[in-house]
Amino acid sequence: MLGAVDNPGLQGVRVLVAEDEFAIAMFLVDYLELKGVHIVGPAGDLAALNRLFDEQPIDVALLDINLGGEQVYPLADRLAAAGIPFLLTSGYDDNVPSRFADAPRCAKPYHIQALAQQLETLMRSTRCSRGRSRA
Repeated sequence: MLGAVDNPGLQGVRVLVAEDEFAIAMFLVDYLELKGVHIVGPAGDLAALNRLFDEQPIDVALLDINLGGEQVYPLADRLAAAGIPFLLTSGYDDNVPSRFADAPRCAKPYHIQALAQQLETLMRSTRCSRGRSRA
């Protein structure tokens, strides 16, 4: 009966996927598309991710911290400056810069349903805070 508890808050959401492991990226894409998510990417390096950021509308981002030796933080800075929420993922105990200490994180290996729930919660809280700022 898990299908009945799907993540309706993700329907139509544009998610930028930053992941350098091809199999993980494809698994994320397949799963999130089943939830009605529009995937931007995926991409596994900063140059490609920055191009996607510049060219595509994005609602939220799923960012692997370590992209083949490159740290994702310059992109996270751009997302934060644009007011786009993101979820950091990592398979390591990375030292997150203090400016991202409060950023939502999901450790790898992650449970895909828990990851989707975190994305949905992040989108819901972002919508609520944007709604309050307009009042």
